[in-house]
Amino acid sequence: MIRLYDYILSAEGYKARLLMSMLGVSYQPVKVDVHPGRMHREPEFLAINPLGTLPVLEDGDFRLHDAQAILCFLAARYDVSRRWLPVEPEAFSRVMMWLGFAGREMAPLLRLRMADIQAAPVSGRSVVEAECRRALGVLEDHVYEGELCGRRWLVGEHPTVADVAAFPGVALMADCGLALEDYPALWRWAHAFKRLPGFIVMPGVLPPRLADALAA
Repeated sequence: MIRLYDYILSAEGYKARLLMSMLGVSYQPVKVDVHPGRMHREPEFLAINPLGTLPVLEDGDFRLHDAQAILCFLAARYDVSRRWLPVEPEAFSRVMMWLGFAGREMAPLLRLRMADIQAAPVSGRSVVEAECRRALGVLEDHVYEGELCGRRWLVGEHPTVADVAAFPGVALMADCGLALEDYPALWRWAHAFKRLPGFIVMPGVLPPRLADALAA
């Protein structure tokens, strides 16, 4: 049985939860109280992941942290269709590129969101917000270009782990004062993502029907 060390408000943990739900993979959640408990800084958890970050996935004797790496592992092991992590070299490389983007350029967005949730001060907030908008602008342009040339998802005609990695930051941007309505192509992409089989929500992410009602 897979074990997932996770925090319900973690956008990174949500990535793993999303893909396992979409793949129909069962797992045992292990709750880690990040706020206010700070269990991720306790010796017991640091023995599991010395970085003190979430999520952490255990599959038998195999243990892995970093959300993007976890997505790749889950797709490689449990996706018999090989669509979520394509093996064709060009498609695979593009998925890796957007995974890196989600883990790197979108990281300020997730850090700002978590700081706001915990009411923690953010040093140089205007700079961080500019980094967030820059990343969202790049993603917006890529998704809009895809609409023009007939590409439905970040890489090709089927959603991949790249879409899973990017979705939480987009869907949760309102938590740090950014409006999804300012990014119309991302709004449409997120709207379509919510209709994928196996989609699940987390606090701050509306289910598709409620999102439709509020947008009407």
